[in-house]
Amino acid sequence: MHVLTFSLGLVAVLAAQVAGQSAPASNNESIYANYDYCQGASPIAGKTYKPIKGATLQKVQVLMRHGDRTPSTVLPGDKTNYNICSNPAEYNLVAPASAHSLPSSALRTNILVSSSENLFASAYWGGNCEVGQLTNKGSLQTRQVGQRLREIYIDQLHFLPKRLDPEELYVRNTYIWRTRMSAENFLDGFYPPHTRDAKNAVITLNTYPQSIETLILNPTACPKLGLLYQSFFKTATYANFFKSNYALMTKVNTILGVTKVPTVNQTLNGDTVMPRYCNSLPLGCNPQDPTQCLTKEDVVQTMTQSTFLYSGIFRYESTAEEIKRLAVGPILKTLSASIRSTQKAATSSSSHKNKRRVRPFELYSAHDQSLDQILAVIADPSTPWPAYASSVIIEQWKTAAKKDVIRVLYEGKVVPANPKLNCTLDACPLETFLAFIESYVPTNIAAECSPY
Repeated sequence: MHVLTFSLGLVAVLAAQVAGQSAPASNNESIYANYDYCQGASPIAGKTYKPIKGATLQKVQVLMRHGDRTPSTVLPGDKTNYNICSNPAEYNLVAPASAHSLPSSALRTNILVSSSENLFASAYWGGNCEVGQLTNKGSLQTRQVGQRLREIYIDQLHFLPKRLDPEELYVRNTYIWRTRMSAENFLDGFYPPHTRDAKNAVITLNTYPQSIETLILNPTACPKLGLLYQSFFKTATYANFFKSNYALMTKVNTILGVTKVPTVNQTLNGDTVMPRYCNSLPLGCNPQDPTQCLTKEDVVQTMTQSTFLYSGIFRYESTAEEIKRLAVGPILKTLSASIRSTQKAATSSSSHKNKRRVRPFELYSAHDQSLDQILAVIADPSTPWPAYASSVIIEQWKTAAKKDVIRVLYEGKVVPANPKLNCTLDACPLETFLAFIESYVPTNIAAECSPY
């Protein structure tokens, strides 16, 4: 693990060099020091987490990447034995809707890959995992994030009640299975079963339809976004990057056996090799030459390629600002509107003593790209790529001087701010923060997304 932990700290350095930009700023060194793609870091109560002295917490928004997963594609001839999904930590509870319903029961998911029962099994990898599925490790990782944040927001700060009140939580996941499972596991750690009363045991998982999802880059909803994304691959930045990494790409694709498979992207194989690395599985050898195998260094550099190609569109070309506006603006509107609602409710609370808080705790269970594109707006450009089960935490505080401020944490530390934000993210004035992110929200989304 140490090779990956150290070397992936160079991702932004290498990407910046290819793009002709400066190396990471020194204020990011603390985040890189403990960065590990296989395991995101969470704040720890009493150690890395400290409240703002004299301030009162108003709201928490957690954007969490799903945990460790399997590859999203089965490559031709992939004989990896992904036997790492047999004991999912989450359970789906079927709760009675009325007195006439069947009793509650626990449902557990299991994937079967059996050559004795399924004639198509030989075209699949071995084991018991679906493509892109949360692994046992991923389930544990996201449950632990919930446990860590319970220690902070419930046990340490008493911001939320010890026993579950579903009205205090807003949970949203994408339409993709692993983010729903990650949300379920997070909640099992945040409010484990013994903290839930029978009448208050149900938490709603909110999901947008795929065609209008805003937690990830969505060219279906915004056609111009798709055109801008594709234009990145025609730039000198991309051409230089491709040229400098061509030898490695050729080696990796040869070993994976996909050099002549047109349906496999020949540049983005970090998705394929990282799940093997993070689960200590064989990295792969050339089927024609067993002596030619992937090394840990190959994996690290391949991941560097993949993260650069995904993050570069938000950072390294003249179109980056427009891409951020169309890709990130929709979710920034959701976050900012919720913050403003909480601020408004707090202002009027003196005359409404029994008024409920407005979504005091929000969980957005999403993807690495979801977190990265938000960081592309608010953070220093060199901020490292979101690891498995990593989180961006936006906290809304009211200081002792009655000032509303925003603090943002990532990898358990305060986020190094984008210089254009004109504040630090340990206590950024709320209006400064909101004005900045709202400047990326389209005012006429239909017109701006039109490709014509």
